[in-house]
Amino acid sequence: MTLRLVPIRDPTPVEAVRLRLKAAKPPEMLQCRCGGREVIVSLTGVLLKDGKPSGGTRQLLCAACFVKGDRVVLA
Repeated sequence: MTLRLVPIRDPTPVEAVRLRLKAAKPPEMLQCRCGGREVIVSLTGVLLKDGKPSGGTRQLLCAACFVKGDRVVLA
């Protein structure tokens, strides 16, 4: 078996932005596996009492993945 050297390519502009953002992130900040940090709050099982929503289960979803049709729960 022969080993070959593979040249390292420069990152595409999108990859470069993701690498830069990943480096500047504080440890407490949520980040999706896609690199997105925008979050949508989802409530399931909400009941209406006197015209006001109450109860339900709260989930944080990645907005970028949600736009693509995926449902990635962050917390």
